[in-house]
Amino acid sequence: MWKSILATLFLCFCWIFSANAQTEAIEIVEVKGKKKIQFYAINHTNIEKEVFFKIDGKGFRKSSYRPVIKKVPAQKKVLLTTLIPLRNVTPEYTYFSSFDDKLQELNVNTTVKSWKALDHLIDKGETIIFTKEECTKCEKLLGMLKANRIPHKAFNISENDRYREFFWNTVSKMKRKDVVISSIPIAIVKGELHEGLNLISFIEMLKK
Repeated sequence: MWKSILATLFLCFCWIFSANAQTEAIEIVEVKGKKKIQFYAINHTNIEKEVFFKIDGKGFRKSSYRPVIKKVPAQKKVLLTTLIPLRNVTPEYTYFSSFDDKLQELNVNTTVKSWKALDHLIDKGETIIFTKEECTKCEKLLGMLKANRIPHKAFNISENDRYREFFWNTVSKMKRKDVVISSIPIAIVKGELHEGLNLISFIEMLKK
């Protein structure tokens, strides 16, 4: 009887452990030292993941706030970023992270506009469309926008690292932790994020 009870308890423990492992596929770990704070991503899955990580705060060097995208191999731990506090300042910070399965290798285009210029597009209320490779819905949407002569700016995140960072940076600013790459195409219209697009309804909205 006792063996049966112990076996049942063991199976329950394994189930609970497995469930927790699934909900924490990527774990973000903070390591605080006297002069720096380091953030690591631990991949608990058997698949390589791409992790987006962004710090929002004050009291650190400006370089600390640039978004980071890093590949984390299966069952590995990777350093994401290091924060260096300024002297005689009490630092404060929060962070945003998201991850997805590895996409195709990205090519860096050195002629891409600056971060300030990209952010300014949203500040101006322009229509921004985020697309990716091998996305039939993306192609249909862009075709419909052109056919209806609707002004817009399109960014293919599979094409360029900075476009990919621009996408995640925009999502994090809007505090939308539920947004994933598989939701693309995603649109930003007058500073508002639109996903799960019904293409006909979306075009009609833009035409008004």
